[in-house]
Amino acid sequence: MAVIEHLDTLGTRDLKQAWLDEFGRTSPPRASSPYMRSVLAYRIQERTGPKLSASLKRKLEQVAGGKTKALSTAIPRMKSGMKLLREWNGVTHEVLVLDKGFEYLSTSYKSLSAIARSITGTRWSGPAFFGLKGKRNGK
Repeated sequence: MAVIEHLDTLGTRDLKQAWLDEFGRTSPPRASSPYMRSVLAYRIQERTGPKLSASLKRKLEQVAGGKTKALSTAIPRMKSGMKLLREWNGVTHEVLVLDKGFEYLSTSYKSLSAIARSITGTRWSGPAFFGLKGKRNGK
């Protein structure tokens, strides 16, 4: 972007003015020119780039605010009729998603965690057991 490339030509005084124009406040007292260029470039990209949907913005704001409800919505929505497969100890287990709950081995369950417990004999997060949760911290 030409505007971002233009930042490389600005001196400290002009960068401070650009910061004031962009953020409506003075730059941090010890902000270096490379730091200001980086933050200003990010802000320009943020302003001119693709926009997030309103629902995604709400979820991100909830997560940033520490509200756990937003984290639970990160699990993909499952539609009735969908099948979940999980291999455990050499046996493939199939779960059918119902309108309200799940079916496993012709038995209805309210949660995936109950099914995971039935399969493994220990307490599991059902969404994690069936691979519906992303891994954290690259693990």
